[in-house]
Amino acid sequence: MKTILLALSLITACVANLCAGATLQLKLVPDRDVVLKNSPAEIVVKIDLSAIAEKNKAHRTPLNLAVVIDKSGSMTGAKLDKTKQAAMQLVDRLAPNDVFSLVIFSDTAQVLVSAQKIKDQDAKDDLKEKIEGIEAGGSTALYAGVKLGADLLKEYLSAKRINRVILLSDGLANIGPSTPRDLRRFGSDLSERGIAVTTIGVGDDYNEDLMSGLAEASDANYYYVQDTEKLPQIFAKEFNEMVSVAARDVRIEIVCPDGVQPLGFIGRGEKFSGQQATVNLNQFTTGQNRFIFLRCRVTGASPEIARAKISYTDELNGGTAESVDGVAAIHFSSSQLDSDKSVNGLVVAQKEFMVTAVAKDEAIAQADAGNYAVAATILKKRSATLNGIFADAPASVQGQISAETNNLDSLSEAVSSGGFGGGGGGGSFNGSATRKIIQSQSYNTRNSK
Repeated sequence: MKTILLALSLITACVANLCAGATLQLKLVPDRDVVLKNSPAEIVVKIDLSAIAEKNKAHRTPLNLAVVIDKSGSMTGAKLDKTKQAAMQLVDRLAPNDVFSLVIFSDTAQVLVSAQKIKDQDAKDDLKEKIEGIEAGGSTALYAGVKLGADLLKEYLSAKRINRVILLSDGLANIGPSTPRDLRRFGSDLSERGIAVTTIGVGDDYNEDLMSGLAEASDANYYYVQDTEKLPQIFAKEFNEMVSVAARDVRIEIVCPDGVQPLGFIGRGEKFSGQQATVNLNQFTTGQNRFIFLRCRVTGASPEIARAKISYTDELNGGTAESVDGVAAIHFSSSQLDSDKSVNGLVVAQKEFMVTAVAKDEAIAQADAGNYAVAATILKKRSATLNGIFADAPASVQGQISAETNNLDSLSEAVSSGGFGGGGGGGSFNGSATRKIIQSQSYNTRNSK
């Protein structure tokens, strides 16, 4: 009884944090509440972070934005036309205190608009005229373009601004550093300076591993765009997220007590050092919800299995430094029935979606190696697993489960039959539309996008 009361008190403490009115709210939820006594068990803890809906504030955080546009020869036509339209619409949305700059690149990178505040409509009209005049031609010096865009942010770089690069490209980086590892390392360096890089890949000829790796390294957004008509919509979505940031510079510190062996995070690369690990996230927009799943093995008898602390800059309260704590707790029983009844169907379903994202990455690796049957089997097995949890899942996620099983079946068939679609692949999986679809889905799930 004492153990149960202690567990309940820990859970109550966590709920109290949720009610404190913080901009970021934290809840730690295990996939089951009851574990068999004296029987080591693996538990998955959902670290659930959410930003409150926006409350009234005097002003939004100003932007320090660099747009980097690929103008290589492959951008000729609708791709460049829609990109210019999207960029001009973004300019129209800027406020007088926002800072804007624009880089174009092909064989080399060039500053089209230096970093400046756009104070009135005449200034916006001048910028749009420059954007309208962009013409396609040349190769793809992608790294140089991003680097120049990031350099333009330096003049106004500030913790009191949203510092963002938006990169758009439709081709393979073929001048300068051009591997996913190079760009991921560069993205990490920028992230340490407070800069995030959103990437937009257009069509089926760009390197999705490079573009997604750059975005992921700085915890930004990555978009795969098949239909160029959607480019203005994507630019608008990105702008709306930037101007509705609720919290940023988010640092999550996770500690497992003695008697609990941390096994790592599902779908994330962060590692534990002993019993502790740290996850850094760039930002949360108002109303955004993000999950991190921690696997751990419970070998002791303590009800507490994980504790987390979130530190962040609160953009809804004037940029103040804030923090919130949470704890995950279980209790022990000699009854297998009690343990089975305590399973949290929602957490199990959400965990399986994350495991599915990891499986999609494994399927891509197998297909890249030419093992199409193996890749298809991985996707098919995931579909079967999700079907298996459907009946016990809450009604709120059953529709999502059904949609994902259908999606996995379709992707499995496409991979096994060689129907990869898209240009640039030449019949190969690498560079195909199907690969980009699978990879984009995995990215968005793993990063709660």
